[in-house]
Amino acid sequence: MNMKYFVRGCAGFIGASVLLANSAFAAPIIMSGDYVRTAISDDGTLGYGGSTSPGLLHDATGTGTFADDYLTPGTPWEIFSVFSNEASLQVNNNAGGDAISGVLTDTSMASPYDFAVNWAGSYGSFYTLSTDTYFNTGDERIGFTTTITALSDLSGLQFLRAIDPDPDVQAYNDYATINGRGNGSLSVNDWVHAEGASTGLTLGLYSDSAATHNTGVSSNWSDTPATYLNGIDDGNGDYTIGLAFDLGTLLAGDSVSFTYYYVMGDNLDNVDIPVDVPEPTSLAILALGLMGLGMRRKKA
Repeated sequence: MNMKYFVRGCAGFIGASVLLANSAFAAPIIMSGDYVRTAISDDGTLGYGGSTSPGLLHDATGTGTFADDYLTPGTPWEIFSVFSNEASLQVNNNAGGDAISGVLTDTSMASPYDFAVNWAGSYGSFYTLSTDTYFNTGDERIGFTTTITALSDLSGLQFLRAIDPDPDVQAYNDYATINGRGNGSLSVNDWVHAEGASTGLTLGLYSDSAATHNTGVSSNWSDTPATYLNGIDDGNGDYTIGLAFDLGTLLAGDSVSFTYYYVMGDNLDNVDIPVDVPEPTSLAILALGLMGLGMRRKKA
């Protein structure tokens, strides 16, 4: 382990803990590299919020010249949702509405990544949810590590991340995309994508997590994890793509973490699929252990 990152991680985590306890960030946090410009909103979703830029801007040339916003045109829709038998379905949507309230913290200084933001929230007496969002200047992707901690016993626990992608709107005023699950060596469970019919610009969701997961394409913009876990594939159109995790039972005090990505490219066969990337939350978890909190945790 690089001790520089360990020290930065511990100090950053402790500082973030104090910040979480004493203030809430009302303003979204913008992250901008050579290929990707986005923000994390105060409800933990991608984009500044609604139709306000930046949503999810992609420059396939890597020159930081951003024109194509995949999120803000038309009806912006980027969500995460959590379902359990005890707490039912709860949805946070970039377009408005946050069933799960939380706090934003810029964690870049404590991260091995150039840009890193943590959003930490909770839902009643059922669970807390924390998502680290991160990427490097030269990445053509955005990474996420989500940790759910049960405050009481949970069963049937599921999580979804999904988006309505619009890569061809700026250039061709076309909201429809060519959608698919899997490609080449990428399985239908791990990879779902949307291509611009005219530009070829591609946005997808990817995970190789050990947790049970599946992808889907939804014509009715489903916000329910089970829809995507069932492998729905409604084909081409102005549809949403999503990646869902089946996390099963989580006992009170236990946590589960899983990692996934939004991945982009100038065409479907040239997307920035991650290989052997570090888990940014590992340092914070280690810091928790050193602080003697004794939280049980499993990684998925």
